[in-house]
Amino acid sequence: MSRFESGLRGSAIRTWIARTGRRVAGRASLAVFLASACGGGSDPPADVPDAPPDLTGTYDLTSFSSALLTSGATLTPPGVSGTLVLQQSPANGAEASGDFDFDVQVPDGGGGVQDIDDQGTYTVRADGSWEQRGALVQGVGTYSLSGSALVVRVTEPALNVSTSMWRRR
Repeated sequence: MSRFESGLRGSAIRTWIARTGRRVAGRASLAVFLASACGGGSDPPADVPDAPPDLTGTYDLTSFSSALLTSGATLTPPGVSGTLVLQQSPANGAEASGDFDFDVQVPDGGGGVQDIDDQGTYTVRADGSWEQRGALVQGVGTYSLSGSALVVRVTEPALNVSTSMWRRR
């Protein structure tokens, strides 16, 4: 092979490599563009917080204990009775609030009955926390709902510490 043919071949090879390299680079650029246009390069959406359950309904008291009113003893019907009506607004993220109305009758220790009737607002969160603000009873604590059974545990303030169990009608 002559020196001219050898130079020509070398030039042809260099041209082929240059063209092929441009095609590969062009295809890679197109692939990157398409992936980014399809959302391949964007961050995943932020987690949407779970909403608390809708507690709206009328409940009957199934048990009640209070540091102040029952000296910590757990009372059940017919020794104690009561109703709880909750009306909840739609959740806002992991929190919902609404209105409550409850009426609980507990023995007064002298053969009679003490009637506790209160209305106000409550707030529940997806993490199980509970807050209530009524005319008589304010408190914070926790709640849990399992089927139709609602348990509310008020842990603060100390005078209002109680556990009440309710069944939705």
